[in-house]
Amino acid sequence: MNAIMAPYADPAQLTGEVVQIGVIASVDHAAGTCTVIIGDLTTGDLPWLAGRAGGVKIWSPPSVGEQVLVLCPEGDLALGVVLSGLPSDANPAPSASVDLVLIEMPDGATLSYDHAAHALAAALPAGGTATVDAPGGLTINADVTINGRTIMKGDATVDGRLAASTDVTAAGISLKSHLHSGVQTGGAKTRPPE
Repeated sequence: MNAIMAPYADPAQLTGEVVQIGVIASVDHAAGTCTVIIGDLTTGDLPWLAGRAGGVKIWSPPSVGEQVLVLCPEGDLALGVVLSGLPSDANPAPSASVDLVLIEMPDGATLSYDHAAHALAAALPAGGTATVDAPGGLTINADVTINGRTIMKGDATVDGRLAASTDVTAAGISLKSHLHSGVQTGGAKTRPPE
């Protein structure tokens, strides 16, 4: 049986209290709650809506100073739930492009996809690092350009030609400039590199 609610005395006031705009005042990351400043009022601890919170989980807590909506069932602020993601003068949108999907982090790191240019990009600030853990293997189906020093740990197999513009060094021995000792002219073969 459905309960029938008594008519609210002032429907316009109720509507105004169901959805309110505020700014995050504090965040309790361990509890998954935050407080919000709405006009002269600061709410109690309220949960925020996550993108997903079931088998798939997304963790992206709101930030102090972020503009949010507070959804208040029946106009009761104590039952409020915080919906983040409202750009403001203090926290403007990071782009105005219709072709760009962009995630920007507080330290300046970005992850973006430009669907007009078909270009995916990840950019980290100075000193930033990236790790991919793939115990089953990692496959890259693309031509790869690496700018910078490359350190490989473990065995490597090259299925095709390997070209080096300057030199290749193995166990400290240069492929380009190493010398062989005990060499005599004629049909004899050299010893292994030293």
